[in-house]
Amino acid sequence: MGLFNLFKKKDKEGEHIGPPAHEEKEGYSGDLEKTAVLSNLFEITKDKRDEDWNHEFLANVAEASFASGNPQIIQGPDGFPYFQLETPAPNKPFQCYVISHMIPDFILERGIGIVINANTGQPDWVFSYGSLVNFASRGEFYTTGTNLQLPKEETIGENEDVLIGQPSEAFLPAAARAILRQFIEQQGIRDVKVALMSRKYSDEVLQELVTNLTPLKTGENLYTVLQSHLQWFLPAHYSMVAMDEDGSLKDHFEPL
Repeated sequence: MGLFNLFKKKDKEGEHIGPPAHEEKEGYSGDLEKTAVLSNLFEITKDKRDEDWNHEFLANVAEASFASGNPQIIQGPDGFPYFQLETPAPNKPFQCYVISHMIPDFILERGIGIVINANTGQPDWVFSYGSLVNFASRGEFYTTGTNLQLPKEETIGENEDVLIGQPSEAFLPAAARAILRQFIEQQGIRDVKVALMSRKYSDEVLQELVTNLTPLKTGENLYTVLQSHLQWFLPAHYSMVAMDEDGSLKDHFEPL
């Protein structure tokens, strides 16, 4: 299966996804005040949108009411699948979608991002799958990370103190692990392994998601592509590195 062939059968374009069974009777219910705030924000031209605009958007978007686009799921120019949400048309009935409910109900298990108002030709916002994973774990789409420039391949110094374990459910939810595993297996790699490493850089203690996807294992070309594309599935502030599975972490790697 090709690198960008990310749609599962149940996620094909044209499929309609409604609220799950427990929501079906009444449907999702969003905050109309937050919906109005977003409508006003979207009236501001994109060249005038600054950090204050971003802050207000992110403060309101999770609980606002949206309509779904047609088709609901599209493939973005980056090759990844996105659920289309649109600003509801005034005075017209619509099936309501609320991002904070969509994420646990079906987004996480399907491995899709969210795009808002793609029907205008230039979306108002694009959420990667990783940003939605971050919301599920932390209640926010983006978390401030380190400014350190980190190598993508690392070794552990002989006298270096590190803590090594496995990613917790809070760090990497089971649904996200399954989606990552599926994507990597689509590239022909069946034995991906992971660990979580805490180590000190300068005055910062950083947690790093470690995989065994080194250039030696994957080949240089696929390694470069994977390092870029796997970030779409992870929160933006996460650090990801590759280490030899037969090296110093041999006893700590476990299957993804």
